[in-house]
Amino acid sequence: MEKTQIEIVPGIGLGALKFGMNREEVKSILGEPDHQEITHYGEDDSDQSDAWEYHPLRLDLSFEEAEDWRLTILSVSSDDYLLKGSSLIGLNQEELMEELELLGVKELEMEDLSSEDHPEQLLIAAEELGVNFWLHKGILEEIQWGPLFQDEHTIKWPE
Repeated sequence: MEKTQIEIVPGIGLGALKFGMNREEVKSILGEPDHQEITHYGEDDSDQSDAWEYHPLRLDLSFEEAEDWRLTILSVSSDDYLLKGSSLIGLNQEELMEELELLGVKELEMEDLSSEDHPEQLLIAAEELGVNFWLHKGILEEIQWGPLFQDEHTIKWPE
């Protein structure tokens, strides 16, 4: 996938990438990742995630073992990616909130996730879209999203 302006499609994916694709399907589009890491999570660390990074594209992907290693999360950190036609990466919090309102995204939840390792870290979540906006020191650095859910436990995979 060439680095051009690409539309983020909440609940669906990004360009030719669709949530629910397996790792081989993604590799056929993007090639080998620049970095790959299996992480363990959950109460007893029994769940696994396979995180892929594509540095030139400023794109990260995650595949979850619990979902048969299908694509479940996309994250971007470049202003080449658009949400509803708008480039958001690099905006400050006030600009982001104004832009999201103009785009019709109104129900937002904010959570301060600052820590010693990550000071001034703010998460703004648009639950209706399944999109998270990660701000560091008041600037939007990453947009992260996944598939939508039919109910609390059932993913609505795109067609």
